[in-house]
Amino acid sequence: MPARKNAKSIYEDFNKIVANPVRQIKRLRTGAVRIIGWVPTDVPEELIHAAGALPIGIVALDNPAVSRSAPHMQAWSCSLMRCALGMALGGSFDLLNGLIIPVICDTTRMVTGIWKQTKPYVFMDNFLLPKQIDRPSAKDYLIGEMGRLKARLEQFMDRTITASELCESIKLYNYNRSIMRKLFSLHTCHPELLGNKDMYNIIKTSMLMPKELHTNMIAELLQMLEKKVDDNKSGGKKYNIRLLMSGKVWEPPEIMNILDSLGAVSVGDDFCTGYRYIANDVPETGEPLRSLAERQFSRLPIAAFAGKCGDRTNSIIRMVGETHADGVLFVHLRYCEPENFDYPMLRDDLSASGIPNFRIETEIGGLPVENYNEQIKTFIDSLGGGV
Repeated sequence: MPARKNAKSIYEDFNKIVANPVRQIKRLRTGAVRIIGWVPTDVPEELIHAAGALPIGIVALDNPAVSRSAPHMQAWSCSLMRCALGMALGGSFDLLNGLIIPVICDTTRMVTGIWKQTKPYVFMDNFLLPKQIDRPSAKDYLIGEMGRLKARLEQFMDRTITASELCESIKLYNYNRSIMRKLFSLHTCHPELLGNKDMYNIIKTSMLMPKELHTNMIAELLQMLEKKVDDNKSGGKKYNIRLLMSGKVWEPPEIMNILDSLGAVSVGDDFCTGYRYIANDVPETGEPLRSLAERQFSRLPIAAFAGKCGDRTNSIIRMVGETHADGVLFVHLRYCEPENFDYPMLRDDLSASGIPNFRIETEIGGLPVENYNEQIKTFIDSLGGGV
């Protein structure tokens, strides 16, 4: 692949992929590779890759598609799932060979049956993650579930996934995550070089591209940006507020544009499509299925999984300290029951710890972006920011 001349051209390539995921899927299907989509979150992509298929995350959304799911899903269902199903009904995912939906909440459990009835694929699977992750049986259960998914993929792909193949996929994904963590660190220190929108699109495109290609692109980008830092050529817009973000996904994507315009940098998060996706690696020693399960149990706590009381609060407070965040911005999808259940406790615990925090409620294809702009600006002003 020819080297690019500057970082901006790489940003543009990533932004185009996020803006038009359907075109990206069509481009990838020009070859003989089978494409298996997955719905956020926590699907073991390494298994799909080791099977010889290309995993594609259903993470770049088309707001108008939400309305297509109206005959099949209640209006108070999660708009993330309503949009994903609506895109499928509109033909956006017709080139997928299969789909994996993890059961992490009532909506993901319900939508599988609807999807099978309205837009079935040759391969469809429910990946049943343990909800109560502190149970002694949880890890062994997940290893068994990984083995079940592996067997189904082997049957669909008509091949055996060897331990060495899975280990190679694990190494590739670990390497990709390690480079993205370096980029994220550079982003938090030099947001004028790598702003919120571009950084988070880099993470999102890693779910939409072959990992080999994505790794080459971000390695090239990292080299360019590090040279600018070394040459003291950062310059550009000043960011004077550091925010920790929390929620399921950073939707709608305009949120990152708003933060960039207000001079606030996201220094960390527990988004399934954000830093949480790259925060930790799979151990590269031992039995690979067990290693995949080990990673799952060491990931940043989120509302979908019930751990020890206070685990998520402690995780957020720890990240605030480590990142020197000025405050926490909760980005919650309307009607997301797990997030709504966790929020009052998180709000009260953070406030008791003296950590400013604010919640915005979002909806894909719903509330006007202007609402978020005013709310976020008010919070940033209260932290001493503003432009």
